Amino acid sequence: MSSYDLPPDVITPDQFKASMRLVRLQIAVPISVLVSLAANLVCALAIKPGIRGINALQPTLLSPNAAMIGLFWVAIYVLQVGFCLSLLLVRKEETKTMLVNGVGLRFAIANWLQAGWAVCWTLQFFIGAEVLLLINVINLLSIHLTLLPYPPTLRRPLDALFVHAPITLFLAFLLELAWLHNGFVALGWVIRDEHLWSRWTWQAVASVAAVNFVTAIWEAFTRQYVMTFSSVYLIFALLLSSPRTTPTLPTTALPKPTPLLVTLIAGLVLHPVALVAGVAWKRSREREGRIRLEDEVEAAEEAEREAEAGHANAHAHGHAHSHA
Repeated sequence: MSSYDLPPDVITPDQFKASMRLVRLQIAVPISVLVSLAANLVCALAIKPGIRGINALQPTLLSPNAAMIGLFWVAIYVLQVGFCLSLLLVRKEETKTMLVNGVGLRFAIANWLQAGWAVCWTLQFFIGAEVLLLINVINLLSIHLTLLPYPPTLRRPLDALFVHAPITLFLAFLLELAWLHNGFVALGWVIRDEHLWSRWTWQAVASVAAVNFVTAIWEAFTRQYVMTFSSVYLIFALLLSSPRTTPTLPTTALPKPTPLLVTLIAGLVLHPVALVAGVAWKRSREREGRIRLEDEVEAAEEAEREAEAGHANAHAHGHAHSHA
């Protein structure tokens, strides 16, 4: 009997607690997704200036391409709908354990924090928005770490698509882009005049390089395919964006400073190389393990043959001695 399914007559306290944890998730996560989606849609479409408008009014060296980020968020919310359906229809014990122990209510908290960020950003309370982003980065990182014992597998493709993927995309966006751009705005590193174009170049270079280097190392050690894809996509979103000192005038768009451009291009190379290196290292270790196992088996068989031969020789010697 499943530890999550209630027996018809009597249940143990542990079974009841496990069932209630899953039920709480089935209620809290869909509500949080609806609240987050509604808050972002209202702040983006119903209020002027909305999320995109304020982003245009606060151009920084880390302002992303708005259309690409919009598509990225469409993908996140579509996958979150799949997450909710998986949560409500879950039957496999492995998936239930992963959802309860690997994800938990923290994913609902992540969506509530995202809704709070949308409100703070629209109200142009940028420091509050930055605090919420940093809290959410830590929150999503904790989910990412507790999911490590439940890696995505081809045996459960829906879990990989609807559980691992939305959490990874969400984390990648906040960790590699959102808090950096929001932080620049909160610190006042905004390019409102052309002479400010390169004033914060090295701050941008340092922050982008540090975040992408750490993420690439993580991708290499954990073979994070979705994280690698997200990282490359977000770098393209930065490369294909030119902040305008006057949002309504395309002629005021400024190119990326050369040091930042070089850093972004290096990031495009770094992430795939790190992933390939991680996969190659894993396969090398597995090959070494198989070779070592084969050597140990051969050594054990050789020792067994030698022992049998020694026993046979001893028996023959004893037999000959008795005849003498």
